[in-house]
Amino acid sequence: MPSPRRDRQIEWAFRLSLLGKAALAILQITGGLFLLVMPGDTIRATAAALTGSELVRDPTDRIARAIMHWATTLNPAGEHFYIVYLLGHGAIHVIVVTALLMKSRIAYPFSLATLMAFVAYQTWEWLHTFDPALLVLTAIDVCVITIVILEHRLTRRP
Repeated sequence: MPSPRRDRQIEWAFRLSLLGKAALAILQITGGLFLLVMPGDTIRATAAALTGSELVRDPTDRIARAIMHWATTLNPAGEHFYIVYLLGHGAIHVIVVTALLMKSRIAYPFSLATLMAFVAYQTWEWLHTFDPALLVLTAIDVCVITIVILEHRLTRRP
């Protein structure tokens, strides 16, 4: 028989993971809107302004170099992909988090299917790009899937 303490820990982890997913969704929607309204030249200038002093201090800074590389190689097709991906991913996460917080009956299977689809897509995309950010997002989604399954078991128990 599961202990009340373990149940509280699962509930706490569940709510914390939802908070993290909500924060990620807000960042994704903000990033998508930023890309939507900012022309490519402005994005490159902003990236240069944000990373310039760091690259002068440390020309090998991996994060600053990655930001500059992304900004300088961003083309209209890539920009369109990021806009759609970030806005879509963020919006779906808002729906999933809201449904799970409301403890809707369909929230658990819907969120699991959605998160598993994201894991599959992100894994496929990683195999083509080897972008480490995709591994981080995928690991987060796998953790959330596990927590959602545990929480769902708790809510179904009499």
